[in-house]
Amino acid sequence: MNRIKSLVARMQDIPGKEQRATQIQDMRAIRDKLQDAAQRADTLREQSSALAAIDAAEFVGSARQGLTKVASRASALKKRYDDGAGFDRKRADQTLTLINESLEQVSTTVTKGWKGLIEDQTKRYRPLAEAATRATLPGAAGLNEAIELLDGWRDDPPRSRQAADDYLTNAARLPTAIANLGLEGRAGRFMVDASNGRAKAKDLQDPDVLAFLELHPAVWAMLKVGL
Repeated sequence: MNRIKSLVARMQDIPGKEQRATQIQDMRAIRDKLQDAAQRADTLREQSSALAAIDAAEFVGSARQGLTKVASRASALKKRYDDGAGFDRKRADQTLTLINESLEQVSTTVTKGWKGLIEDQTKRYRPLAEAATRATLPGAAGLNEAIELLDGWRDDPPRSRQAADDYLTNAARLPTAIANLGLEGRAGRFMVDASNGRAKAKDLQDPDVLAFLELHPAVWAMLKVGL
């Protein structure tokens, strides 16, 4: 059971002698807020499980650690009630604040981590797509479409396993699109390296590379080579 939900259930069963009007009102207020937190925790937990299916989503580990911290805080307060401690509004408020702060940190971790993942992937391939377009290589349009499709996920991280599978299907279009550019051999490696600024000046001495550049002179305009 969600640990926060378990705490909510325990708060509904405080001994009758403590059921004073003011306490009941305070407890109900805290309980309702904890219920909202519990629902948010469930949503984030489901999302983290879905994102775990994506190998590159390394930030998921941090998100899960945050959720574990949330569960620990809820369990600690529930244990006080189980051990017979009375309702303490100040302590309950402090626990609720810490739970919500932790949930916000988890949400931020997921949002920023996911956005960074998508931006890294699209930035990695945009130069190659630009070079392929300038060189009028077959499949250039397909690569640009694959990149834009991936970029569409930037502000919308998967929240379910189905959504994660949909993302993986879209991401798989990138290597296929790159393969469709027809970049093979030394010329192909040079094109990929040049698009990322990793090509070396000595590569320009290779006959295959020179032949490729003669066939696609527009590539000269985007070359970035190191010495």
